Amino acid sequence: MASGNDTLSQRGAVYATPPNPMGNYRELPYDTYDPETNPTGFINIGTSDNHAMSSEVSAHLDTNPLKLRPSEFMYGEGPAGSLRLRKAMAQYMNKYFKPYKAVNQDDLYFANGCGSVCEALGYTIFDEHDALLISQPSYVGFPHDFGAKSKVNLYHVPFHGTDQFSPSCIGKFEAALNSATTSSIKVRAVMLCNPHNPSGRCYPIDTIIALMRFCNKHRLHLISDEIYATSVYSPGPRFEPHTPFTSVLSIDYAQHIDPNLLHVMYGLSKDFAASGIRIGCLLVRNRALMDALLAVSQSHWPGIADQMIGVAMLEDGEWLERFRKLNAQTLAERSALLRKSLDEKGIPYDGRANAGFFLWVDMRKWLPKTDEKGQSVQGWESERVLVRLLKAKKVILTAGEDQAAEEPGFFRVVFSHREQVLEQGLQRVFKVLDEISSEQV
Repeated sequence: MASGNDTLSQRGAVYATPPNPMGNYRELPYDTYDPETNPTGFINIGTSDNHAMSSEVSAHLDTNPLKLRPSEFMYGEGPAGSLRLRKAMAQYMNKYFKPYKAVNQDDLYFANGCGSVCEALGYTIFDEHDALLISQPSYVGFPHDFGAKSKVNLYHVPFHGTDQFSPSCIGKFEAALNSATTSSIKVRAVMLCNPHNPSGRCYPIDTIIALMRFCNKHRLHLISDEIYATSVYSPGPRFEPHTPFTSVLSIDYAQHIDPNLLHVMYGLSKDFAASGIRIGCLLVRNRALMDALLAVSQSHWPGIADQMIGVAMLEDGEWLERFRKLNAQTLAERSALLRKSLDEKGIPYDGRANAGFFLWVDMRKWLPKTDEKGQSVQGWESERVLVRLLKAKKVILTAGEDQAAEEPGFFRVVFSHREQVLEQGLQRVFKVLDEISSEQV
C-alpha cells in the first residue's frame, strides 16, 4: 500500500517523516510492564512522569469529586484560564515561589500544557526561523514545542567544561549569540530551565542575575521554565552542598532586566504529578505580549474539567502542604535507590542533582564499538546502537542525542516510579551494559 505522502501538503509530509516525536505514545501503552499482568512489558524510565505520587493525586480527586455546573459545559470564560483558576494559581505562586512582587491573577495566561505555552510564545515573540538560545544539554521536548508549528529554531550553547550553573557561563552565551549573529540568525530569547532538565540541578542567584543582565543588554526575552519548582529534595549529606531552588520571581528583577522581557512558565505536570491534566501557564507582565497570547489562545484551550481538577488541588492548602512534603521525601528515597544502584555498578552520574525526577547518567564507558551486524560504530551512531539494545530488552531511557548533549553516551534516567518498577527497569539496563562489557573485553 502506498504511504499516502502524495496526499499531504509539503509541511504535512515533513510531519509524517520518521522519526515521529510522539510515536512512543502510540506504541508503549499497549505493552507496558506490570509485575502481575505483563511482566515482560516495556519499562519506560526515560519519560519524566511522577508515577511515585500519582496515587496521591488520584485519591484527592476521589475525595473531591469533579462537579460541573451546566454553565461550565459552555465556552464560558474563554480559552486562557478561568478567573477561579487564575486566582488559585496566583495564591499558590505567592506562597511557594516567594515573589518579590506579588503575583496577580491578571499576570497569568493558561494553556493546555506547557508545550502549548511554548508554541504560543513561538508565535508571539519570534518570527519563523528566529532562534531560542538554550544551554546544552536541554529538555527533549523543546525542539518540537517551539519548532513543529511556530518554526522557531533552537540555538544551543555548548560549555566545553565551563560550569553552566556559574556566572562564568555568560561568556559562553555571548559567544553563542555572536556566532548566531554572524550566521545571520536572529536570536529573540534565552531559555532558563530552572530546576534544570536533564541535570536535576538548580541555578544559584548570582547566575540567574547574570543571565537577566545578559538578556537585558541584548534586548532578549528570558523565559524561565520553573516546572519543577517544588519537586526539590535533599539528596543526603554525602551530596552536600547542593543549591536550593530560587525562582526568578523572588528576585527584585526590575533592577537587572526590563520586566517586559521576563516570563515564567509553570504547570501541573510535574509538581502535581499530573502530566495527563493539561494545564500549563505563563506569568507575563508585558501587556502587549499578553494581548498577543490571548489572540492565539483558542487552539491552546485547556478543558474545563482539567481546570476544575487543578483548582481543587490548588485551593486545598492543607492537602498541598502534605503533598509537597511527601513528594520531596519520596523523590529523595527514589533518587537514593537509583544512586545506590548506579554506585554498585560503577556507573557515573551527576550527584549534584536535587530537583526533578531524574539523574544525568554517564554511560560513555559502555558505548558499543560494533552494531547489531558487527559493523564498527563510533560517536552518535554508537549511542543509537545502545538505545536499540536497551529497547530490545524492553527498557526505555532518554538518550543524550535527543537532549542536545555535547557528546555521546549520556542518558536521563527517571527514578520517580514505584520501587519495583524502577528496580526491574535498572536490572534490564544493567543486563545490557554487562553484555556490552563482556563483548568488548
